[in-house]
This record gives sequence, C-alpha cells and structure tokens, in this order.
Amino acid sequence: MKKLLGTMVQILAACVPAGVYAQCGHSEGVDYCGPELIQLLYITSSSAIYVELTTPLNPAPAGFGCTPVSGRYFVLRPEVRNFKQIYATLLSARVSGASVTVVADPTQPSCTVLYVTL
Repeated sequence: MKKLLGTMVQILAACVPAGVYAQCGHSEGVDYCGPELIQLLYITSSSAIYVELTTPLNPAPAGFGCTPVSGRYFVLRPEVRNFKQIYATLLSARVSGASVTVVADPTQPSCTVLYVTL
C-alpha cells in the first residue's frame, strides 16, 4: 500500500506545473502571458483598460522586463495603434470565456499591451 501511495504521489507531482508562472515569460524581446482566461477588464475614465489574467503577476514572473500595474494588471492605453481591435478581442474573449495571450512591451515601466492573440 505504501509503495502504491508513493507511486501515485510521484505521478501527481509530475503532472502539476513546475511553477505558478508556467504561462508567463519573456521571449524574443517581449513579455507575455497566455493562453489564459481573462479574470477582469477594468476601464478607466481616461479610456485605459486594465487586464487581469488568471495567472498571478505578483511578484512579476522571472525574466519580465515590465512591472504589472498594482502587481496584477496589464494596461492597454488608448494611444496604442490598434486600440479598438485589441479591446474588441479582449472583450470577446472575456464574454465567450476564450483564452488569450497578452504580449507586453518590456521597455515600458508598466506592462503595456502591444498585441493579443485569441
């Protein structure tokens, strides 16, 4: 029985992701998280949109160049070239429950959305 239990624990340990940030990282000059579900879309009076994903961003994942706003948000600024298309993609993903990958600019002080994939 002990041997069976030990084997089951080993199998379960192998199936659990190695880290909490398994979906986030830094690659090819950008920070990214995904594919993940959108936890929250928060729209400010200045039209900035804060995007909270299901993976915790506090502390920031290893290798991230940007800092998540309030330790948990990506921000989509209205000055971004494809703001309406990105917002539409985020909104449709939130409403439908689809996963997205959010890509941010690591050269910005806060995690500013460059683009998303659905």
